[in-house]
Amino acid sequence: MRTNYILIDYENVQNINLSALKGKSFFIKIFIGNLQTKVPIDLVLKSQELHTQIEWIQINGTGKNALDFHLTFMLGRLVEKDPNACFHVISKDTGYDHLINHLKFKNILCSRKEDIAKITTLIQEGNKSLEDSYEAVMKKLEAVDKKNRPKSEATLKNHIRAHLKLQDGDIVINDIFQKLLSSKKISIDQAKVIDYSF
Repeated sequence: MRTNYILIDYENVQNINLSALKGKSFFIKIFIGNLQTKVPIDLVLKSQELHTQIEWIQINGTGKNALDFHLTFMLGRLVEKDPNACFHVISKDTGYDHLINHLKFKNILCSRKEDIAKITTLIQEGNKSLEDSYEAVMKKLEAVDKKNRPKSEATLKNHIRAHLKLQDGDIVINDIFQKLLSSKKISIDQAKVIDYSF
């Protein structure tokens, strides 16, 4: 499963609900302006429940776009550290869009949303659709004799792609493959041959 990073421009968007992100593979960085001294107690309490998933970053200095530059710098560092992750900027400021389009051109998964609720809705829908897709792949594999199942990572991923009618490189293919590994339905030996436990 890909790691997700959410970078919130708190000068621009204050209405944020973090409860749906607890325990998920999301890391949140909330950027607050140098002059922002009041944060709602409810938000602080909810953020404490996320433990190491969340970081508050109060920027140094003031001025037009000061926070934007801090957020952009952090986004660049995260992309360099974890280029296969998904990045979400929460802001109403369209000034981020040029950078986001550049990252997309470089095949980095990045988007801007004005409301964090759009991400939490996608999480719920994504979890449901991933689970449905995983179950469909499991049923298909169970129907195939064990000795005729895909033997390598590449052939199994092609099998998943073809069965679900996905495009090459769709992240769902890798997510299902990783779920098969983590649930110990498959394992890979030293010769990189897949062994099925069902």
